[in-house]
Amino acid sequence: MKQNFWICLALLATQSSVWAQFSYGVASGDPQSESLVIWTALEQVQKEETVIWEVAKDIDFQHIIASGSYLTSPDLGGTVKAIPGGLEASTTYFYRFWWHEVASAIGRSKTAPHPASTQAIRLGVVSCAHYEAGYFHGYAAMAEEKNIDAVIHLGDYIYEYGRGDAGWKVPGRLHEPSHEIVTLEDYRTRYAQYRKDPDLQAFHAAHPVIAIWDDHEIANNSFSTGAQNHQVEEGDYGQRRLAAMKAYQEWMPIRPEFNTGYRQFRFGSMVDLYMIETRLDGRSEAVKKEADRFLPANEHHMMSPAQHHWLETELARSAAVYRVIGNQVIFSELNLGIIPSDRLERFNLDAWDGYAAERDSLQRSFKQSAPVVILTGDSHCSWAFQGPGYVELCTPSITSINFNEFTTEALARLAGFFLGLSNRNLEYVDTRNHGYMLVDFDAMEARSEWVYVEEIKLAGPWRIHKRRHRKILGWQKNMMRR
Repeated sequence: MKQNFWICLALLATQSSVWAQFSYGVASGDPQSESLVIWTALEQVQKEETVIWEVAKDIDFQHIIASGSYLTSPDLGGTVKAIPGGLEASTTYFYRFWWHEVASAIGRSKTAPHPASTQAIRLGVVSCAHYEAGYFHGYAAMAEEKNIDAVIHLGDYIYEYGRGDAGWKVPGRLHEPSHEIVTLEDYRTRYAQYRKDPDLQAFHAAHPVIAIWDDHEIANNSFSTGAQNHQVEEGDYGQRRLAAMKAYQEWMPIRPEFNTGYRQFRFGSMVDLYMIETRLDGRSEAVKKEADRFLPANEHHMMSPAQHHWLETELARSAAVYRVIGNQVIFSELNLGIIPSDRLERFNLDAWDGYAAERDSLQRSFKQSAPVVILTGDSHCSWAFQGPGYVELCTPSITSINFNEFTTEALARLAGFFLGLSNRNLEYVDTRNHGYMLVDFDAMEARSEWVYVEEIKLAGPWRIHKRRHRKILGWQKNMMRR
């Protein structure tokens, strides 16, 4: 099995009695040029506990450059989150935690470049990891990737379903708790189960993560006041939403001040990254009929007016070479009608296709703010779209089902072929494989790479199945303003 030092550390953390109190591993995220978020958790915390954290430039911790303590408690679910400051830009750091005389696994992270830096940037992109649907080989493979500045997680980090509720599963991987999660303790238990997965631990120990939730962190097809997968007998949706978001803030390496989800990151002068939130901040319920997808944006929208204004303003203000948007659901128009299937409507009304007037408004602003690159999750398949003033690149799922799970390999390939023919804005499609995406940005061009792993239904060994590279075509000629 192909393993580097970080995967070994994560595996040891789940097996060693010495590290039993840090059995959820470590994580880092939300990198800025002078600070990082670092995270861990203790098991079965019954009272307040003090955890020590340390940051060093060397893996042996001979030269500790920052340290401190954090007081966790049952009210925090035993989670620990520190934000070391005063760090150097674009620098790799190692971090660990201590509880009494017990040490955690060692994590590796990296600060963002100085705002004036012109260095090239590499971003990883992942989404949609259903625990019961397969093994997290994509996370393990991402842990092996080199020279990554940050990984963007675009949502569906967990799934709320009970055991077998989604209709697909791998023997031996059963959700905990067994029922659909609704309460704060339910959500905490599900995150705890995910965080004991060795591949997910390796992923978090290797790279800083910039994360945003989609729907399954709450309930399927969620919006600001409800969800398709929330029923009256499950209690008040507002309380469920609060519970889900509290657990998310506890278990993810996200800065506490970013409780709305949408926020900006700067990677030198090369990339300005805008993480948007399209589930809870003002999303109205999806329309039921295709004819209603062009309802006026002031009455049917993905985002609140405040977030919409923030995004348009910041895109126009940016002086970065690339403006990059971290987006949950497919933005570009995608007509699925050529596929004869009772599983698919002609347009996905839960994606931006169902909120077309608001999308058209943003597209008009992109023409003045180009070049814009939209990075998208949710669909479980790989796509590349060319639109007015932007390109959209969509990552496949880590495990969640794509066409291969409900049809034959030949029909899945044929579906991709016909989708490419019937959607003129579609430049690349893969409906079959699971994995992740890498996107490189430099002064000359942006390049995307889809990385696919072999069979996710088997425990191991994991292998890279294939890589698909794509230069973003026409970038210099059609999209650069300078």
